Amino acid sequence: DADNAIKHLQKYIVLAPDSSDVTEVQSYIVIMKQAQEKRKNIMDSLKNRDEIMKKAIIEQKQKFSKSVIIPAGEFIMGTDEAREDEYPEHRVYLDAYEIDCYEVTNAQYWGFLDYIKRTNDHSKCFKGEPSNKDHTPKFWDNDYYNVPDYPVVRIDWYDAYAYAAWAGKRLPTEAEWEKAARGMDGRKFPWGNEWDPMRCNLSGEPNPVGSVEISKSVYGCYDMAGSVYEWCADWYLDTYYAESPSKNPKGPENGVRRVIRGGSRFSKPFQVRTNTRKSEQPELFNLSIGFRCAKDVKQK
Repeated sequence: DADNAIKHLQKYIVLAPDSSDVTEVQSYIVIMKQAQEKRKNIMDSLKNRDEIMKKAIIEQKQKFSKSVIIPAGEFIMGTDEAREDEYPEHRVYLDAYEIDCYEVTNAQYWGFLDYIKRTNDHSKCFKGEPSNKDHTPKFWDNDYYNVPDYPVVRIDWYDAYAYAAWAGKRLPTEAEWEKAARGMDGRKFPWGNEWDPMRCNLSGEPNPVGSVEISKSVYGCYDMAGSVYEWCADWYLDTYYAESPSKNPKGPENGVRRVIRGGSRFSKPFQVRTNTRKSEQPELFNLSIGFRCAKDVKQK
């Protein structure tokens, strides 16, 4: 209660003007007044953000809602030339599935949060998510989240799962993610086998999703190298490739960490190869992790 605290300290100064800590008390008053002003500015910006996001969601339905159907068939997964957890190179058959061409944006995620706050409906959230989970990213008042087209970040696995389910989708499996990025020919990067720094964002600075047109995978998926790491549905196991099924693998039945793929704007070139695997604890969130969604395709 900053207002009453300031009044109390001001009264103290009047009643005890010669006290040895008057200067310290005055500094407390200044700090609290600055905090009040900062909070007011944040609240005003959030009100403005609501209007910005409502408008952006309408625009993004045309711009960033595109998805692509990946046809059924085999592709090359893993490699014999890298770390042990990417070994061995093997062929995997996947049924047809649909995956978003773009990572989920701040505006799209704002729409999900707005729904949760209005309805408190967690019926589609992961049943084992932490108690009292509200899915709001940490530091949600940061200016980063005022930009509608930036990929949403500081998303943990439970947030990504809940959003995808709310949107009528799901998280891609690790195999689905790799096929969408790699194509049928085992390419090292979404665009081909040659490294090209102009084709992905490793600058450390954020870009709107889909900013690099020439970064697309053969299927038309953007930002699958750099930008943000993307959560996958699977639990992670470093030896999984040696035992995984050759058809529609979905990862181990349990584990400690979940798979993330694709590298981020803070990554090195070797970390954004299409076969590179990484994992994090599902509760982890930071500036480098976001996600995209996928969904099943009904068989004719």
